[in-house]
Amino acid sequence: MKNKIVISILGLLLVGSLVGCSFNKTNTATSAKSEEQTETTVTTEEVSSDTAYSDAASASAAYKELTIKTDWDSKATVTFSSEGMTIDGSGCSNEDGVLYITEGGAYTLTGASENASILINTDENVKLILNGVELKSEKGPVIYGEQVKNLYIETAAGTTNSLEDATEYETDSEDNEIGKATISCNDDLIFLGEGTLNVTGNYKHSIACDDKLYIESGTINVVSNVKDGIRANDLLSIDGGTVNVTSENEGIESKSLIFINGGDLTVDSVDDGINASCYIEINGGTVTVKSTNNDAIDSNGGFDGCLTINDGVVNATGAGMPDGALDADESSVIINGGKVTATGGCNSPIIENGGDNNITGETFSGGGMGAQGGKAGPGGQKGQGGPGQKGDFDPNNLPEDFDPENRPEPPENGEKTEAPEGGTDNQQNDDSL
Repeated sequence: MKNKIVISILGLLLVGSLVGCSFNKTNTATSAKSEEQTETTVTTEEVSSDTAYSDAASASAAYKELTIKTDWDSKATVTFSSEGMTIDGSGCSNEDGVLYITEGGAYTLTGASENASILINTDENVKLILNGVELKSEKGPVIYGEQVKNLYIETAAGTTNSLEDATEYETDSEDNEIGKATISCNDDLIFLGEGTLNVTGNYKHSIACDDKLYIESGTINVVSNVKDGIRANDLLSIDGGTVNVTSENEGIESKSLIFINGGDLTVDSVDDGINASCYIEINGGTVTVKSTNNDAIDSNGGFDGCLTINDGVVNATGAGMPDGALDADESSVIINGGKVTATGGCNSPIIENGGDNNITGETFSGGGMGAQGGKAGPGGQKGQGGPGQKGDFDPNNLPEDFDPENRPEPPENGEKTEAPEGGTDNQQNDDSL
């Protein structure tokens, strides 16, 4: 996950041949750097999207607590304008219009620009303090952590900050796009502060992290016009603050784990509102999720409790059948506490160990509940009589009104019957990073 690409490649993305800049630089950080006590307390094996979890207990135990770094060296103040940028301090440079950060420390950014690119390449910790910036990029991401130990983005109290990426990204010499979001980081990414951050994504995602992503405080408003609003490869943890996501694709996605421990989260998406490839755990906060065409909250872990709600207020509204509010694929959702309101076409089976719950819509398990002959039912493309998209016919899980002595007659001459409205399969979105 920590694979790095040489700095000259990103130069081609951010400044490119259009401005005639060669970014053939090496990383100036050395092994003689000062020891900075950092942010992540490791208690188990490293979280990775390549790690397979088979039960809720092991997935929950993989969570990495965050200890926020507070001892920062103030390096520079950078002011953006239509004429370019001015730098007061050290640790960074203006490379043909690109703010190039090569030393660890805190950098305060202010001003406005229609063509701003910020590149970070150091093996130390970096904090960007956004102090009333309005930045757009013409070539790709606005902020790109190509290499950094941990990247902190802090919004100054009382300020509103706006970032917007390009609609097309420049490529390297091998025609590979570099970066995948307005804020794109190859390493751990932490959001904090008491101000407001508006992020608009026009190419892929709005915020993307290849490792662990934490949101601790502040107000973050995300608009994604193409793909996911907020996306992490490994762990995505929302611990506080106010987060609002509007997305034309999925709202919040992790290729491994999602933990919501606090804060106020609102998601309005076309595809899944909150999706994790392995495990979702909600421990607090207020979570309001609406999906127009798919599931509100969806975990693809494939084990009971891959979607676990322990506390908090959860309001989930999903689409009609075969989609719904709470989806654990072929497994059960576990609710141990909190207040859960779920509305949609159907839900995975719910194991209620506590909480104040109002679950509406049918539940499904495996191959759906359609009639013999192939009619679609919730949770599967075919019901009994044909293999379902999500599992096979289960004789121990029949509808209450099922009468084995009075089954529907099969269609004559092998003709197929029409599926009822909404009886399509619930395919997972295959959205590559």
